[in-house]
Amino acid sequence: MSPGFRDLPPLPRRRSGSPRDRKIQVPGLEGKSGRCCILLVDDAPVNLAVCSRLLSRMACQVEPAVTGEFAVAMFRDGIAEARYDMILMDMNMPGMNGMETCRAIRKLEAELPADHPYRSRPVPILILTSENPGGKLKEYRRAGANDFLYKPFQPEVVCQALAKWIPVHA
Repeated sequence: MSPGFRDLPPLPRRRSGSPRDRKIQVPGLEGKSGRCCILLVDDAPVNLAVCSRLLSRMACQVEPAVTGEFAVAMFRDGIAEARYDMILMDMNMPGMNGMETCRAIRKLEAELPADHPYRSRPVPILILTSENPGGKLKEYRRAGANDFLYKPFQPEVVCQALAKWIPVHA
């Protein structure tokens, strides 16, 4: 008779302080008051979980959205307080895709009063892609994206992107 799950030895617990739990310092964000708030838009739960965990290690607050429509609604709700420091967005989503979502967010920013922080410093939008953007890069930029990150996420690359784009916005 094969052993059941109850007969198996327990899995070893991960030690506190393992590399996957260590905080990651992001250059240039030391002086920022409060946590960076990032709107993370991806329809894949695994991508949301992996990226959220990585960003939380970088002292970022992550607000996930699983559709473009939901992301636009969240952005609209956060406009009054200029809640978001950055948006990380998957391009290939069902319904409203990443480019349509970028355009909708940029349209909302353009309709704000001239003295609103998002008018002088629009929120950086970084595209999340597993493909080389190649010829689509110009199309992404026309839609309102500032840059892109490759999936799977490399901590060093994400750290560099935060250091590059958030101080510009903060």
